[in-house]
Amino acid sequence: MTAPTIIRCSALTGYPDCPRRGATRLFWREIAAAGFRLRSTRRGIGAAVGTAVHAAAAIVFGEKARSGALPPESVALDATRDNLETAIGGEAVEYDGTRGVTHNRADAIVQALQMTRSYFRTVAQRVNPIVVEERFEAEVSPGIVLSGQPDMVAREPHSVRDLKTGARLGSHAPQIGGYALLARTHGLDIEAAEIDWVPRTAVGKPQPDPVSVAVRVAEAETAASNIIRHIEGDIRTFRDGDAERRILAGDPWAFLANPASMLCSPKYCPAHGTEFCREGKES
Repeated sequence: MTAPTIIRCSALTGYPDCPRRGATRLFWREIAAAGFRLRSTRRGIGAAVGTAVHAAAAIVFGEKARSGALPPESVALDATRDNLETAIGGEAVEYDGTRGVTHNRADAIVQALQMTRSYFRTVAQRVNPIVVEERFEAEVSPGIVLSGQPDMVAREPHSVRDLKTGARLGSHAPQIGGYALLARTHGLDIEAAEIDWVPRTAVGKPQPDPVSVAVRVAEAETAASNIIRHIEGDIRTFRDGDAERRILAGDPWAFLANPASMLCSPKYCPAHGTEFCREGKES
């Protein structure tokens, strides 16, 4: 039996910016099996810091969902530090350049702990989780499955909440919409959605409180549904071709390329400069 094709909710936001770059994230194995060699990209320190803060949130909200009470703040801080030190020690990460805010290991640890404290004393105190970091999956068409793991489904008001970290907050509505669609398929009535953004700021500057941004659920679900259909169509074209568009099976043009994307560079795109994509800017 052929394994299903997985579309991750986390890929929905970035896919429209450059479908070809998005395809390398979703369909790496299938692209490689078609004979293309993709580049590996180093994990950025911002992603490592964000994952460490997420690890702490999962632990404290998991406990609150079970017992109704948060564990001590020290539990969250220990989880953050342990996760980040493991990530930094276990893989090569790319620190920020001169315009960034995280330049070395010490910066990263200080920032991650500050961010966790800020999140713990604000959002964690007022949110009542029902489901924490549970993976939902649903078949969207034969052989294609939407998969997502929302940070939390909260009790009041029946909402999906997602934690974001970083120097700035982008738009993540399609990802949230995907989570909401999946939650509904698992019997959870979703009435609202919210993103809790914890800024990553330079060491020595005050850590701002998290910013909570409401997401319009209906619009987010519409965005997610449309992007999923585009992804579904693109991967089927890559597999089968499209004579009307003069695309053969295995042709990279099954996925549109966007060389005007701000992320069109070897730093962010595994396809940049490879046989799979020569459309990008010169590095």
